[in-house]
Amino acid sequence: MEEEVTLEHEGETYSASYIQCGDELTTYLPDGSTRQTTLRGLNPEHAAETHLRGYLSAIKRKARGEQ
Repeated sequence: MEEEVTLEHEGETYSASYIQCGDELTTYLPDGSTRQTTLRGLNPEHAAETHLRGYLSAIKRKARGEQ
């Protein structure tokens, strides 16, 4: 079953959906890219949220002209 995590960043709301299949998690980011994680006991919602935070961090760096 597909779930969703949502974060607010600089006044905008971002969401990522994720699917857990056994011990594997696939997170679908707002730009259409995906991230995979082997959970090994991790909470799937927290793992998906971590991927979304990384995505938002990359957007912030890009906006500042960093690589």
